[in-house]
Amino acid sequence: MSASESRLIIIADAFPQTRNLLAGVLRSVGLVSVLHASGGRELLELTGQFHPRIVITTSRLPEVSGLEFTRLIRAGYKNVSRQTSIIVMSNTATTAFLSAARDSGADELLVRPFTASAVLSRIQAAIERPREFVESSGYVGPSRRRRWLESYNGPMRRFTDPTDGRSGASPWESEPSRQAVRSCVKAISQMISGLSTGDRRKLQQIFAAVKETQAIADETNDAMMGEAAKSLGRYITAIGAKGVPDPEVLTTHIDTMHTLGMLTSAQNAERQELIDGLVRIVDKKLGRNTTG
Repeated sequence: MSASESRLIIIADAFPQTRNLLAGVLRSVGLVSVLHASGGRELLELTGQFHPRIVITTSRLPEVSGLEFTRLIRAGYKNVSRQTSIIVMSNTATTAFLSAARDSGADELLVRPFTASAVLSRIQAAIERPREFVESSGYVGPSRRRRWLESYNGPMRRFTDPTDGRSGASPWESEPSRQAVRSCVKAISQMISGLSTGDRRKLQQIFAAVKETQAIADETNDAMMGEAAKSLGRYITAIGAKGVPDPEVLTTHIDTMHTLGMLTSAQNAERQELIDGLVRIVDKKLGRNTTG
């Protein structure tokens, strides 16, 4: 891949399912020039070699954290542009973290769980509405204000509103939201196909991907997709001690989730029937079948 690629994006996270999910969201809007990094040193190496337009990194990246990486770039790391757009992901939005993210020079913040629309809005802001870059004795990085935003209500509003207005989020039937869920389901399916008996580590990875799918479904108000993910998570939790899942149960859930992703809100009855079927199969496998 050429170092001059103007839309190159690097995604940095220790978990491949998170990287694949984000890459799927980016591909859904035609952003296909994406590199992956699983640790901070790899991220620095790729950034120095390929000069990305945007970096999306988790705050708790191994070896070099997301905020440490941001500070290094803003300080003038090698020959990397100090104005490289950096989006930092986090599981928390405490005052201390928000202050640290602001002071490090991060452009945008994403707090998990987040929607596909939230991810894309950060990318759009970085590409189409980049912040004015500030270089002073006390701070180097993007301006902490977007004065031209009509909705601006004070310092750091975008950092304290990481989900881009929950009430205005796209419905679950929007293509970006569907693409985010499809990416999750695809990742789970791939992990399941490579699952061997007693592979507890792989099963834990599948469970993490299931929980991520559930979080996205909840965030996009897709209650039935959330129920399907919850059902699979329930089954994995129940058999986790032995770590020997029934392939039929796993593949049935994957097939159901694929189907749910294709049906529309006008087919809620069919979607509900699929969910009821998952409940029955899990109850039966766990020996909790009722007779009425």
